[in-house]
Amino acid sequence: MKLDLHISHLLFQYDCVIVPNLGGFVANYKPASIQSIKSTFHPPSKGISFNKNLINNDGLLINAISKANKTSYEEASKIVDEAVLVMKADLKKNNKLVVENVGVLFYDKENRIQFEPSTDVNYLLESFGLSSFQQFPVQHETIEEKIVKTVKETPVIALHQKKNSKKWVAAAIITIPLAFFAFWLPTKYDLGADLNYANLNPFKTLTTSVYVARTNTPVFEKIEKEDLKATIQSINEDNPTASISFLKGESPIVVKIKETAIDTTRVEVSKVRLKFHIVGGCFSEERNAKRLVRKLNKAGFNAWVIGKRKGLYAVSYNSFETRNEAVEALASAQSHNSKAWILEQ
Repeated sequence: MKLDLHISHLLFQYDCVIVPNLGGFVANYKPASIQSIKSTFHPPSKGISFNKNLINNDGLLINAISKANKTSYEEASKIVDEAVLVMKADLKKNNKLVVENVGVLFYDKENRIQFEPSTDVNYLLESFGLSSFQQFPVQHETIEEKIVKTVKETPVIALHQKKNSKKWVAAAIITIPLAFFAFWLPTKYDLGADLNYANLNPFKTLTTSVYVARTNTPVFEKIEKEDLKATIQSINEDNPTASISFLKGESPIVVKIKETAIDTTRVEVSKVRLKFHIVGGCFSEERNAKRLVRKLNKAGFNAWVIGKRKGLYAVSYNSFETRNEAVEALASAQSHNSKAWILEQ
């Protein structure tokens, strides 16, 4: 029996499908991307990788086969064991093993198992119906602009024009009497000292303003600082107001205690559920898990044991509320451990 179809179906719902005694297929979220060479846009998806160290049976694959074939768990376990033996034999014989719609397992030059994921299926359910597409560049037509120069004609001014002597004679007749009248009038009436040349009527006599010093200057007497302090200190809840004068004889200022409203708003603190974990290792003994937690905390991670899962103590680099936060932090964890993966609980 081939396990390809069951592995492919489980990857739509789970982030890790373990094939006992072979390895685990791990799915990690990949954001939308652009291939610049071909100008191809790819939607968000799940990137599939293979971890040969995940060989312990977690029951997921066997339960799926048991339900599909309507057999017992023990019979389904035997089916998986036989299928794994066939898969290992094909891998050793042909130097590669094709897992349909998942990818290809093969040996490299150093006889190590490598994995090439398939790009035919997008296992991210949120991207259902979205496909890749290619953008073709738009070619714009170049329009040449023609510049037209216009020559402006300059009018020719004649140098020898006949002067109009009549205009000059009329201007002289008007200007000479006005100039004579302007010089003769001030000397006739002795108005030179009182003329206001800036006024619209220069012959109007202006009266000069004379400053008169103030005789009665009010004197204000300051209130002693001690008196003001005593008055302010007398304000309390029983006597909430007081009148203060800074100068004797002036109207007082009324001072009142400011009533401070008590904020009775009730703030409800909601518990945040951290359901996405970056798993760095699983151990059968709790002390080994705690040893890894101490090591990761010294390296700067917020590591902890997220609990016992399928008989193993899982250690998380960090835990997050949303998948996007976990994906952003996964790169940092994988730089420390390339086999780190995201677990959703």
